[in-house]
Amino acid sequence: MKSPVPELRFPEFKGPWKPARAGDAFRNSKAKGEAGLPVYSVTQNRGMVRRDSLDRHMGADAADGSNLRAQPGDLVYNMMRMWQGAVGMASEECMVSPAYVVLSPRKGVSSKFFDYWFQNRHMLHQLWAYSHGLTNDRLRLYYQDFAKIPLALPDQPEQEKIAAVLDATSRKITLLTSKKTALEDYKRGLMQRLFSRELRFTRDDGSPFPAWEERKLSSLLKEHKQKSDGTEAVHSVSVVHGLIDQVAHLGRSYAAETTLHYNRVNPGDIVYTKSPTGKFPFGIIKQSQIAYSAIVSPLYGVFRPTTHQIGMFLDVYFSSESNTERFLRPLVNKGAKNTMNINNSTFLSGKVWVPVDPDEIQKIRDLFSSLDKKILCLSTEISDMEAYKKGLLQKLFV
Repeated sequence: MKSPVPELRFPEFKGPWKPARAGDAFRNSKAKGEAGLPVYSVTQNRGMVRRDSLDRHMGADAADGSNLRAQPGDLVYNMMRMWQGAVGMASEECMVSPAYVVLSPRKGVSSKFFDYWFQNRHMLHQLWAYSHGLTNDRLRLYYQDFAKIPLALPDQPEQEKIAAVLDATSRKITLLTSKKTALEDYKRGLMQRLFSRELRFTRDDGSPFPAWEERKLSSLLKEHKQKSDGTEAVHSVSVVHGLIDQVAHLGRSYAAETTLHYNRVNPGDIVYTKSPTGKFPFGIIKQSQIAYSAIVSPLYGVFRPTTHQIGMFLDVYFSSESNTERFLRPLVNKGAKNTMNINNSTFLSGKVWVPVDPDEIQKIRDLFSSLDKKILCLSTEISDMEAYKKGLLQKLFV
């Protein structure tokens, strides 16, 4: 039988990868914790993180002597979620729950190499296959079963080279993600200052624009009641997290037998859901970005801005969660079982502060369009790098 080698390999390495078992690479460490050591948890997406950094409420910690101790470089996994990627490498001496398994690397084994290997799709399948339980939510991967998983091990220098390449890719993703987060934070702060009128644009000659006016939406929007004639049924849109998303009609089943009572939406219309659900106020309003006529459920309100500039302004204004919440919360009627609903007349009674000069609206629109393009560009780069890393994980391992 031919010795296994990965699809992608560095030219300086020629020898075959040695057949082995996971137990040949790691021993099960049962060292006990002690007072004063930080407590870590294992997550599926972030590896090991300090328990006090997690947003969710954590139950009471086990006594220090019941916790397990992990040394820098140890790998720790959640027995119930290992097959879903719940594994991470300890960056410092710490304690972890006794429900975890602490893997201490044997001589000649790079922990970082295996930290990445456990993200490999083939390896995740192996971790699932060696777990025991009647259903996926009851699966457990005990060390004695983990130790039986077949591996193919390269020499340590090759392990470290592979880990270094993947480290560089991970750092690039982290850097891009940090840039995107910073830009999003900057955008939110800018929105808060602009829409509170703390920060104002000036004309090109440096002179001030007129003061903003508080206006009812009924003076800015007109209710649009054009019904579907059945010819636009190829496309439907829905409001999801403040965005207009296209949903293909083909292959989708509707509760209603016909969509003739659905409302037609045209490019530039404003759409909101009358019954917001989930974390208030997600998915409430957004200017339609579609380039064709579409339809929406009668559960949505559809409005035509009085001017294109007003539509642009409201599109930017309601892309801010804080603006949307501040506007909608006083208008919401809470019904049975704490459900929320906003009828069209109530919606139009709400007030917003708006610029008087169309040129100021255009400046606001241009600013946030530019920021959105930069954020989108970073999102694309992150997606591309994640796809590249995923490809490396498939090709660099056996």
